[in-house]
Amino acid sequence: MTTTRSAVTARRSKRTAIDAQPLPRLNPQTAREEKALNLSDAAVAVQWLNAAKDAKATRSYQRVVSIRRQLEEFRSLRARLQEYGTDSHAWKKAARKQEKQRALVNAGKRGLTVTFPAVDYDTPAYRRIYSRAERLHSEVNAALCKYAFRPRVTYFVAGDVWRGGMVPDDNSRWFQMKTGGWTTVSEADAVLCLVRLDLTGEIGKVRLCETCLDRWRVAAKSNYRFCSSDCREAFYAKQPNYHARKAANQRKYRRNLKLMGRIAASLQERV
Repeated sequence: MTTTRSAVTARRSKRTAIDAQPLPRLNPQTAREEKALNLSDAAVAVQWLNAAKDAKATRSYQRVVSIRRQLEEFRSLRARLQEYGTDSHAWKKAARKQEKQRALVNAGKRGLTVTFPAVDYDTPAYRRIYSRAERLHSEVNAALCKYAFRPRVTYFVAGDVWRGGMVPDDNSRWFQMKTGGWTTVSEADAVLCLVRLDLTGEIGKVRLCETCLDRWRVAAKSNYRFCSSDCREAFYAKQPNYHARKAANQRKYRRNLKLMGRIAASLQERV
């Protein structure tokens, strides 16, 4: 009797991010925790970008800035593609109906055909945007291929601390910096923070100052536009109504001081 054994040849993985392990990150339980994680990622990226610029690590700095620009542009292209698509709520509603009908069929009952909303993708404008998005998608992944992370665990005997995390491979061409304590942030760490922010729709939290266009800042809120009070003052000083508005603010400030003084005097008399 002859036994036939089939051999399996290892091939290069064709997996995508759809069936990949999620990027390492704590699992937030509330919106407040999610916001805190986003701000933490933004702060790390901003610290690294400003430090790399100060250290004149031009190549390392430009690589990270380029990836941030690509991620932001790709998000813009995806939004434009959605304008040619159907309403997402209508599509999800049809998908839920289809699941119910599939369950009926699996139970041996008769199911109905579900019609999904029509989408007109056959337009020159859509094809141009899609082609650009497809090329940019490949460019982003090609840029990210430079960074490899590996799981690592460490035990600190003195404090009896057992920690684990994802550590990027060392590369002498990458700029790295020290933050508070023993934390090291390299080019790969900054890129990972930017990717996580993009996946949660918060890449806009890492922005350049609108006045100097040189220093990076954490835009925790929409009105956080400047890297320092000097840049904020310089920006508003260029506005046409700056002097009139500043004079009005000073008058209001002096009125409030007088009012507070009268209130304080009145309270003193009562005592």
